[in-house]
Amino acid sequence: MGMDQLVAILSVITFAVILPSVAAAATTEDMKYPVYHNHADIAEFIKTSCNVTLYPKLCVSSLSSYAGRLKAKQSDLAKAAVAVSLSNARNVSVWAAGLKARGAMMSPRENAALKDCLADFRDTTYEIKGSLVELKNLKPENFQFQMNNVQTWMSAALTDQDSCLNGFKDLHANGHVTAMVSGSVQNARKLISNALALVNKFAATG
Repeated sequence: MGMDQLVAILSVITFAVILPSVAAAATTEDMKYPVYHNHADIAEFIKTSCNVTLYPKLCVSSLSSYAGRLKAKQSDLAKAAVAVSLSNARNVSVWAAGLKARGAMMSPRENAALKDCLADFRDTTYEIKGSLVELKNLKPENFQFQMNNVQTWMSAALTDQDSCLNGFKDLHANGHVTAMVSGSVQNARKLISNALALVNKFAATG
């Protein structure tokens, strides 16, 4: 028997052995995470999953752009929600810093509150970024420990936003700056809250 024939036979045998195991693995994965083949199905998965959040409409709208890239897995959805909250927190932080740098008309107390908010947002972005890194590097043997870290950091990020909002509420002011900052921070807080809810669901279900 020639070498070419032997290689061909071995290839067929190897394929015959591997194929059933691959098929079995795929079947197991499909049973755990239903395979959605089109945009509409993924959109429905997002909508259903967002029901666990406090702000489901915002959850759906903020994640809708991910529908074409997501799989029907809670891990993917949690990562996407955390990524959305991180992007938003960074944008608000840059906007607020620009507001302060431009010397927008505000009272000394508003200026002090905004300064505190900027510190809160620095902490927030650091905590959410750490959460996203952890979610992208989950290990089965460390799953619960890593998810506890993510839950702790996302909760801290939420507390930071509450601290920022309270700083402006304590002013009892109705100025233009207070209204703008409070609105932006409230939206950031809602996105973080939604992300935390999806993280909690993923932590509970694995």
